[in-house]
Amino acid sequence: MNYEEACETSVTREEARAEIAKHDIEGGFDLFLQEVGDRAEYKGSEVLDWLGY
Repeated sequence: MNYEEACETSVTREEARAEIAKHDIEGGFDLFLQEVGDRAEYKGSEVLDWLGY
């Protein structure tokens, strides 16, 4: 999957948690939830943008 495809896809809360955990960011998934919101699904672009891609 390329970057554009990743941005357009939907990911579950658990998939987002797993991807964020790979990046060892201070505050991790809890910080993501505070900043993006606690939902069942996210757009790939939301996760990638939050990770700084």
